[in-house]
Amino acid sequence: MPITDSAPGIHSGYITGILLMAALLALPVALMLLALYRRAVVRAMRRGTPAGAPSPGPLPAPPESGRRGGAALAPAAVLAVRVQDAASTGKVAARGGDLFTGALRAARRTAAVYAAAALGYGIFMASMPHLSDGMEPLPLRFLFLCWVYAWPGVIAVNLVAPVSRGGKLGVAAAYFGVLAVLGAIGIALSPKLTWGQLALAWILFQLLPTLLLLAFLNRRVRAIGPLVLSFMILAVAGANLALSAANADERGLRTLVEVGLALGLDAGGMFLGLILLGFAFFGVLGWLALRWIRARYERKRISDQSLTLDAVFLTFTAAHSISLGIADVRWTLLGLFGFVVYKVVTWLGFRLVGRTPAVAGEGPGLLLLRVFALGRRSERLFEALARQWRHLGNIRMIAGPDLVTKTIEPHEFLDFVSGKLAGRFIDGPQALERRLSEMDLDPDHDGRYRVNEFFCRDDSWKMVLSRLVGGSDAVLMDLRGFSAQNAGCIHEVRELINVVPLERVAFVVDRTTSLEFLQETAREAWEGMRLDSPNRQAGVGELRLYRLEGRSGRDLHGLLRALCAAARPAPTVTLRA
Repeated sequence: MPITDSAPGIHSGYITGILLMAALLALPVALMLLALYRRAVVRAMRRGTPAGAPSPGPLPAPPESGRRGGAALAPAAVLAVRVQDAASTGKVAARGGDLFTGALRAARRTAAVYAAAALGYGIFMASMPHLSDGMEPLPLRFLFLCWVYAWPGVIAVNLVAPVSRGGKLGVAAAYFGVLAVLGAIGIALSPKLTWGQLALAWILFQLLPTLLLLAFLNRRVRAIGPLVLSFMILAVAGANLALSAANADERGLRTLVEVGLALGLDAGGMFLGLILLGFAFFGVLGWLALRWIRARYERKRISDQSLTLDAVFLTFTAAHSISLGIADVRWTLLGLFGFVVYKVVTWLGFRLVGRTPAVAGEGPGLLLLRVFALGRRSERLFEALARQWRHLGNIRMIAGPDLVTKTIEPHEFLDFVSGKLAGRFIDGPQALERRLSEMDLDPDHDGRYRVNEFFCRDDSWKMVLSRLVGGSDAVLMDLRGFSAQNAGCIHEVRELINVVPLERVAFVVDRTTSLEFLQETAREAWEGMRLDSPNRQAGVGELRLYRLEGRSGRDLHGLLRALCAAARPAPTVTLRA
């Protein structure tokens, strides 16, 4: 019997209609919500401290600077400038090698856990056609279907593993290679089986949900896109199930008709009302689920990464389960247990290996500063760096329009929807102390640390910066595109030289950086640094510039090595209030 004999239970038009309708609704909704969120954040940033709120006030007077009477006091050493790249970083970052290796190992362990969960999901879903259609349990066919259904694991591994674009293609190629081997064995055993039938088996099950997820996993909507899509799939499926349930129960359908006539509805109105009723019922459940997700996120039971991957598997589960319920809706509900299998295997995996910390104790905190105007370049660097650094420690950053829709967390988004976003902005010392005390410094259940984002107004960001630079274990300042027009970055460079040992700072530059102006700014800050600056006691003053021209894995690994070398093992200055 051919491997593809499981196809009779599939009504591809039914599945396609539900998924396409869900996508048509979800994509504009996700884009609209993110655009509104970004606009609300930017407006609040520019608004300044609200009337009646305590003013941030002036910063505490710094200790005496390195100038007296207009004459500069000689620092402990002159400031040298060294430009590094991926080729030279390995020679100077030996002391960060354990951190670098730990980050890579932790990311690979996470990928292995999700790969195992995908296999468990595939085994469960492959057994469903045998139960619903009464198929003969042939070992090779079952193994082939297991591997077909395990496809979501490829997407999951590529989302969590520290691999380049070529590496992602390699993961997909390995998957299809195994699928081809199984297919070749099947063709050898069954001459009537063709490669076209094998390809059709994968296409019917995986192609459409894959294309939909690729659209929703791009950087523009990734923060909330998969969640919105999963919600819409369930809501649209609920509308269809309402129609199916009404059609299957003649007595119930007659009652609905009587109610519709009493309300003055014609046949079209009743049909639309039934669809909206099913959609609204699932919508209410979806909102309650969103509040439940927020509570679990705040209790660290789930993470932003697990939310995205849950949405991926839920999308595939919905698509696969719908096909089981064409003849009997109860099989759709049973198919949803495939998601439960995935969650159980994931939980067991992290219990066994996934929680092993990359470093002992509280992980090092990385402060990210950047030129806000970088746009997509800033997004790509943040995404690539966070994927690995967050296995080591948390990331701190001042919210800006460039990354605000990429780092949005469930509770922040719900605050926005509920009209409470303004309460997250720091408008004075008390708000800053409260936000510092709320910093999340512990790893999530999957071993990854979180991004601590500080929402500042135009008149409060310098106050926040002065606290963050002194309490971070390493600082990454992205100065690509830096010039004399970036007044905020000029202030940040001066603050870093005053507060942070330069050996803990990595400056990223490229051909768009005005290196001459950067060196001039740094040397002026060096000559006028405060008397209590840790750099005044340093034997050598060195400004380390890391040249990042491309997006290759080698360049990003070199930068990660430099940051691992810069991070001190444990903080001596705490940010907790």
